[in-house]
Amino acid sequence: MISRKTGTMVLAGAVLVIAGVIVTSMLLATKPSIIQITDGSFKILELPYTYTKNDAYVLVIGSTIAGMMLSYIFTTLLAAGKSEVKSMIIEEKTAEIPVPHTDIAAIAEHVKEGTQLIEAVLTALEGDEKKLVKEIADHGGEILQNELVLSLNFSKAKVSRMVTDLEKRGLVVKKQYGLTNKVALADKLRGEKNEK
Repeated sequence: MISRKTGTMVLAGAVLVIAGVIVTSMLLATKPSIIQITDGSFKILELPYTYTKNDAYVLVIGSTIAGMMLSYIFTTLLAAGKSEVKSMIIEEKTAEIPVPHTDIAAIAEHVKEGTQLIEAVLTALEGDEKKLVKEIADHGGEILQNELVLSLNFSKAKVSRMVTDLEKRGLVVKKQYGLTNKVALADKLRGEKNEK
């Protein structure tokens, strides 16, 4: 069974097509012409087409109806598009709800002496956080936040949010550095890295 919204859209489309055909056929009406014969030769004279009062009414009403149907169709499609985008954003947000993190700082404290602490932390992290910590580690344990944004190709807001989250978990330290921040691995992670 067709939904009411779909039926209304089909009806609006049909009215738009009918009004468009009527208006177009009136505008493309052939101009009357006269054949004038003088001295054995003839000329075809086209007379300007004049619209009657009724023609003008039909053109105005048909154009108005066609415009209303077209605006209704576009408005409905735009509203449907916005709701689809909204549902996609809502679905994406629900997919990004963070899973309760394991306490990586606690894992780092219990890593055996023979293993590399930074490698253990990187295996405990997932996705973009792992990329961010690895990028800091690859730059000697500290990097400017705006350099992180450029090298990871993430938005400023995303990097800021991730750095704040990692700072709360004790993995990185953030210090003001001019107009940006300097982000460094926590001392216990840097100490392990510097010992190598």
